[in-house]
Amino acid sequence: MWAVLPLKEFPNAKQRLSGVLDGRQRTDLLEAMASDVLQILNGHPDLDGTLIVSNDPVARRLARTYGADFVSEAELGAQGLNAVVQATVRQLARNGEDEVLIVHGDMPLITAAEISLLIRHHRLAPAPALTLATDRRSDGSNGLLCSASSAIAFAYGKGSCAQHQAQAQRAGLACSIMTLPGMSCDIDEPDDLLAFLNHPNVAAATRTRDYLAASGIARQLLAQEHI
Repeated sequence: MWAVLPLKEFPNAKQRLSGVLDGRQRTDLLEAMASDVLQILNGHPDLDGTLIVSNDPVARRLARTYGADFVSEAELGAQGLNAVVQATVRQLARNGEDEVLIVHGDMPLITAAEISLLIRHHRLAPAPALTLATDRRSDGSNGLLCSASSAIAFAYGKGSCAQHQAQAQRAGLACSIMTLPGMSCDIDEPDDLLAFLNHPNVAAATRTRDYLAASGIARQLLAQEHI
C-alpha cells in the first residue's frame, strides 16, 4: 500500500489562517507540519512507500529529506486537489498498486499506530471498501483508504466526509468512518491551532510544536485565549 500526500504550493496554503499568521508564517508552519507527517510515514511497516504530489520546490526537498517519491502536478496534467488526487490514484492503479492511503500535510499529531489501525480496519471490511478518518468536526476526510481502481470521484472540500460516503454508496463500496485522536487534529482555522497547542500529545509533533514556540506564535495565541 502506498500513501499519497498532496501538498499545495506553500505560499498559497492555509489562507484561512491569514487572520493570525502572515504569508511567511503560513509557509513555515506547513513545512513543519508536513515534516511531522512525513516522519511518521517514512519507513512505516504497513506502507510500501509515500508519494508527494506538488508543484512546490519545498515539497520536492521534503521528498528527498524523508525518502519519499515525488511527482509534480504538471507531470500529472492536473490542477486542484480533487483532480490531482484522482490523477495520482489512477497512475498508481496503472502501476499495479491495489490499495492507496491518502493523507494530508496538516495533521502533525498523526501517529504510526493510527495508520496501522486504519489499515487493519480497512482490510477487515468486506471488499471493495472505502475507509475514512474524519476530522474533529466530523466534516473532512483527513485519511482515506480505498482500492486504487475504485470508481469514486474524490470530493475534498467542505463536507467531504459526507460526499465521500455518498460516492462509496454509488460505487457499491462498503464505507466505514473512524475518528482517531491525532489524525482528527488537522490545522485549517485559528481555533485548530489552539486545539493543537492544548492537545495532550502536542509534544509528539516536534517540528510543529518547536516552530510555533520559536516563532512566538504559540505564546501569542495562548495569551489571546485567556484575554
